[in-house]
Parts: sequence; structure tokens; C-alpha cells
Amino acid sequence: MLLSIFVNSIVEILGLAVVVPVIGLVVQPETIQTNPTLKSVFDLVAPLGINTPSSFLIALCGLMIGAFLFKALFGLAVNLFQTRFSFSVAHRLSGQMWSYHFSQSLERMRGTDSGRILVEINGWPLQFANAFMVGGLMIVNEISVISVIAMGLLIYNPVVFVSIAVLIGFGALIIRRATKRRLLAYSDIRRQIEPHTNTLITNAVRGFLEVITFRASDAVREAYLKDRWTIFRLASHTSVLNLSPAKLYEVLAVVAVAGSIIIALLQGTPDSGFLELLSFMAISAYRIMPSMSRLNSAVMQMRGQQYVLDTMERGCAHQPKTPHRTASNIEQGAKVDLCVNGATLSYEALDEPVLAQFNHSFSNGKVHAVIGPSGSGKSTLISALLGLHQPEQGAIEVQLNGQETITLGEDLDLHDWILHVGYLSQQPFLFQGTVRDNLTLRVPGAVLNEELVMSLIQKLELDECLGPCPLEFELHEGGSNLSGGQQQRLALLRALQVQRPVLILDEATSALDSKLRDVVFELLRERAAVGCNVILVTHDNELAQRCDDVLDLGTLRNDLFS
Repeated sequence: MLLSIFVNSIVEILGLAVVVPVIGLVVQPETIQTNPTLKSVFDLVAPLGINTPSSFLIALCGLMIGAFLFKALFGLAVNLFQTRFSFSVAHRLSGQMWSYHFSQSLERMRGTDSGRILVEINGWPLQFANAFMVGGLMIVNEISVISVIAMGLLIYNPVVFVSIAVLIGFGALIIRRATKRRLLAYSDIRRQIEPHTNTLITNAVRGFLEVITFRASDAVREAYLKDRWTIFRLASHTSVLNLSPAKLYEVLAVVAVAGSIIIALLQGTPDSGFLELLSFMAISAYRIMPSMSRLNSAVMQMRGQQYVLDTMERGCAHQPKTPHRTASNIEQGAKVDLCVNGATLSYEALDEPVLAQFNHSFSNGKVHAVIGPSGSGKSTLISALLGLHQPEQGAIEVQLNGQETITLGEDLDLHDWILHVGYLSQQPFLFQGTVRDNLTLRVPGAVLNEELVMSLIQKLELDECLGPCPLEFELHEGGSNLSGGQQQRLALLRALQVQRPVLILDEATSALDSKLRDVVFELLRERAAVGCNVILVTHDNELAQRCDDVLDLGTLRNDLFS
């Protein structure tokens, strides 16, 4: 990358260097005959019909145009190489931000706006590439060009060098004072507002029925447009600030050239040496001033998107936690018991723990019911058993085949443990795609046991709604072309068909009638009969009484905090 910048700088200078000799020959055409090198070139091309000074100068103008065309094409090729590199970095950053967010605790993940997660994964890495990668490479490239030109100016004429340096320093000082504070303020406002607008959209899509039935669409739209209006106003102001350096440097360049002419005229008639010097100064300004404009534009874009840089640095600095020791793999068909030993489960936002010094065992081969009123800690306990909520005190232990004991978070991390747990949440997760896609979640290499799946489809009475080719049935976003009960049964099918040693279900029958509820319970009995550890969270007391073990968290909390 640095080599491409260096070569491009040399090509830029060579292209610029072509202009000065041509102008010099136009002013003094006799040099063609007096300069030995030019005389030999002139004699060499004379047989081609270029045998007069005028035709020779016309040919040189053609070569000058060709040199600038090559310079432009080479510069574009280098820019393409640089931008592809920059956006490949953005692609990796998107993956890094995905890993950063999806390795957060469940409390932190649920407490973060979906719009912020969306923009930090999907939007800001691209903005980072534009502002900091492409902009940074542009800065290096333009500084290289300016440095070479400055060296040439210093060698050719120190007066021209000093005059150009004064122009650059004066312009940079004005731009910095006028824009720095304002751009940082714009950056802070956009950091707050941009994720919020995304959240408004995602919430409106997710709650579409509620929004339209409450006739809240216009209110949500107006809230969205109000925030977007602020963002668009900031964007327009930023665009003007980004254009201001180019305009300022143009004025400064003209002021310098005009001032030089006025001074020369006041001192007398300018000679040819002064005109040549003035031409060189104008050409240098012609190339340096756009470079300074681009430099200032890149720096201001970086300042305006400081919040993007801060976010990318936070995501890249994150290192996922790893267990202290490597645990042996849980074998297929292993019998797994779960033991909660003195666990205190709490949240940062709450003064008191949800569960304190809690002990309980969930044995394999049984269907366990977890009951209790809302807020009693059922979901918190399930999150802890899944490894998503680390106890403040105590531990969650996994006992394999009644022998080896593994502690979650110490001997076994989330990614290892979760592969052995089937899970069904209160809100079935379904997405646009085929039933097969939803059963495998499009995990590469995932293979369905189609015989088992077809059997479960019939038992759960999904065959009629999914048609003759149920695995290829196309679901809409969120499974919206299915009823609530059908969505719940399809999500249950996904949890059952993986046949893992632990099965955790959160309100798995809440949307089902009594007949289908009994069907589901019998399927859970079948899984427990082959050694599965089934944990069922439910508000259905009748269903809970049919389970092998009932944990009443409501009674437990009353005893703990009474």
C-alpha cells in the first residue's frame, strides 16, 4: 500500500514536471536549436514530418496531454486498489463488531437499542472505511506529493517555496480555527441520533400491528422525520464545511499570483525570468492547493466522524473471555444433570438480587417445571442455566453421567455448552426463508434427520399448514404467514429435532389449546424417557403438576426476602 502511494506520488510529479519545459520552449523556441539534447531529439523526429519548431512544440503538447492522461489513469488505478483495501478492512470490522455485540452479557445485549447494534455492525464500519481508511491513505498520498513538490521548489527557488508555505500555513490555520469545534459538536449529535432513528424503524416493523391499530404510524413517522431532519441539517452544514478549504485555497492562490504581478509591475516591466518564475509558482499552486483542500477535507471528515472511530476501537479492543481450563467434550447421548450451587443472580440496574444463595438440582430423565409469578426470576434462572448470565456468587455445575463435574464459565464456556442445549424462547424466532432454513438456521454443514422431522411435523399437526413439501415451505419475516400457535410449534420442532441432552423451554405451550398442549407434553415425556434433562418454564399450573419436579420461584423468593 505504501509502495503504491510512493509510485503514484512520483507519477504525479513527473506529470506536473512536463508542463514547465513546454512553457519554457513556447517562451524561448530558439532553445530547441541551442540545447544539444533537444537538438538531437528534433533531428530524430524530423523525418516524421516534425521539422519546424512549431510542429515540434505541437508534438510536445500532444505528449504533455498523453502524460496527464496516463497520470490520471494510473491515479485512478491506485485509488481503486486503495479503496478495495479500505473496504476489505470495513468488511472485517463488521465481523468484529458482530462478535463484540454477540459476546456481551444478556443484560447488556437486551439493554442496548437494536438500532445502535444495527448501525454499529452494518453502517459505521463503512463510514470508517470512507473517512479513516480512504481518507488516511489520501492524506499520506497528498503529503507525499506536497513533500516532493516542496523539495523541488526549495531547490528551484526559495522565494517560491516560502510564498507557497506561507499560503498553506495561513489557510490551514484559518480552517482549523473555523471548523474543529463545530465538527466535533456535529459528531457528538450524530452519535446520539443516528442509532435512535434505526431503533424507531426496527420497533415500528416489529410492532406493525400495534402501530397501525393504535393509529400511531403518523406519530412514529414524525418522531423519525424529526431526528432525520436534524441529521440532514448536520450533513448539509458538514458538506459546506468540507467544501470551504477548496474555495479558500483557490482565493489564496489567486491572491498570491495577483500580488506577485502587482509587485512586479510597481517595480517595473517584468522580465522573462520573472514570468517563468510566476508560471512555476502558478503551476505549483495549481497542484498543491487541491492537495491541501483534499487534506483538509479528509481531516474534517475524520473529526466529524470521531464517534465512528471510538466505536471501532472499542469493538477491536474487546477480547472474548475463555475458560481457565479446557473441558472434555460432552459425548453424544451423555446423561447431564444441572446443579445450581449457592448462586446469587442479580442485575446492575437492581438494588437487590433476583435470586440469592439459590440451590437446586435438575436431574436427567425427568421433566422439571419452573413456575412463579412475573418477576420471580424464571427467565433469569433460565439465562443462567444457558450460560448467558453469570452468577455473582456460587456456580452452575454440569454433571456428566453422574461422574465428571464441569463448572460453567470456568471449565466450560458458553460456545461449548450451548451446543448441548436445545432451547425454545417465549417469542419464537423465525425468519424469511424455507422451513429447512429455519430448522438449521443456515448453519454450514447442518444436516436434518428428515425422517425424525417429518414424524414431528405430523405429531405437532403442522403438515396441513406447511403443505405437501413442508421443508421447502417459505416463511415470511418472523413467520407472519403462520398463526401464533403454528409459529410456536415450529420453533418447538426445531428444539426437539436436534436431540440434545438438555432441553429448556420457556412457555412452550402458551399459544396452544389443551389438545396440542397434551401432544407437546407427551413429546417432552418421550425425550425425558431416553435420558434428556427437560426444563419447562410455565404459567400453566395444571401442566406443571404433571411434571416430575416443580420449582416454585415465587414461594422461594418470599422465603428468601421475608
